[in-house]
Formats: sequence, C-alpha cells, structure tokens
Amino acid sequence: MSPTGETLEMARKFISGEDRSTGFIASMESFVIEHLLDTEVFEFLAEGISLYRPWVGPPYWSEKEMIYLMETFVREFGHAEES
Repeated sequence: MSPTGETLEMARKFISGEDRSTGFIASMESFVIEHLLDTEVFEFLAEGISLYRPWVGPPYWSEKEMIYLMETFVREFGHAEES
C-alpha cells in the first residue's frame, strides 16, 4: 500500500471512532512527516494533526474539527487509492 493509502486508512480509523487518541494522531503525524513531507497530503493535514488537543480549546483543534478534516481528506485524496 502506498503512503497515501496508509494515511487514508488511518484517517478512516479516526473517523470510525476506532482510535481518536492523541497518541494515534501523533503516530499519524510521524508517518506523514516521514513518508509524505513534500506532498499535498502533508500540506493538507499538517496544521490539524499538529494542533489536535481535544480537551484544551482554541487555538487547538477539537475532535469534531479533526473528524471534519479527516472526512475532507478522504473525499479529496481517496481517489489516490484507485490510481
């Protein structure tokens, strides 16, 4: 599976509620930095995954904001799995 495909799977796992922990998002961030640093995927996800702190409040991102980001990511980049 491509790095983008793996990232899409991580996004789906978050959306489904299987894992919404900050640790999971931190591992997603590490993966994206390691494998997708100079790509549109990195640019798309970087702000959200670096600011996910669901219990803190602004300027950090809530769980709801992250779900929206992940859903949008899957819509925008899901076609990459088919390529």
